[in-house]
Amino acid sequence: MKALEGKKALVTGARHGIGGRTAVALAEAGASVAVCGRNAGDCDAVVEEISASGGKSFDHALDVADLAAVAGRVAEAAERLGGLDIVINNAGVIEPMATIDRLDPLAFDRTCRINLSGPAAVTVAAWPHLKGGGRVVNLLSGAGIQPMEGWAAYCASKCGLHMLTRSIELEGKPHGIRAFSFAPGVVDTEMQVAIRAAKINRVSDIPRAALAAPEKPAAMIAWLVSGAADDLAGGMVDIRDPEVLKRIGWGA
Repeated sequence: MKALEGKKALVTGARHGIGGRTAVALAEAGASVAVCGRNAGDCDAVVEEISASGGKSFDHALDVADLAAVAGRVAEAAERLGGLDIVINNAGVIEPMATIDRLDPLAFDRTCRINLSGPAAVTVAAWPHLKGGGRVVNLLSGAGIQPMEGWAAYCASKCGLHMLTRSIELEGKPHGIRAFSFAPGVVDTEMQVAIRAAKINRVSDIPRAALAAPEKPAAMIAWLVSGAADDLAGGMVDIRDPEVLKRIGWGA
């Protein structure tokens, strides 16, 4: 039996990158997946890939920045799935990349809405379905605990997301809901293309050849929600942690 057989999952920001690969990994592990992008049809290619491998998924429009609409979109996904056991809050943005003296407050607010308020809204809407054994993974970053030049909006929002994770774990654990902050490392995604172009801090200088493939963090996310790592809930799980790598079988 597959590790996630019979589970129902929702992944935000799943058009490509880590989100898309996570949707595929969850489906390969046996879950049925609502593959969510901002607009209907955004995730058709991911859904087609899952279907070609015999998995179960569907494209679902869910714009986490549209806070008023999130509850309805999550409810529709849960109804179509026949429940909801797993939420992966992956949707996020890095912009604006600017030093504090040049930071646009409205752009800062939009980033916080997408990176923090959106995941909160998704989790609130999913909460009734998750009771009794649900798991939430919030995509974090080392930037959530270590400031980086020019990334004030990203760092602040990811720091807040980590505290949201801890709050979900604190309040959810008595109801069987477990939550994880997950730092995927430096991954070859469209976000990294923007970071290299910005030339605003040392991360911009990391060559593409040194970036990890998105399949690797996706596989670790599937492991986190399988129940095998519940002792790590509430904390930040870093893909580069040697002890975590050893547990999942990737380390010596």
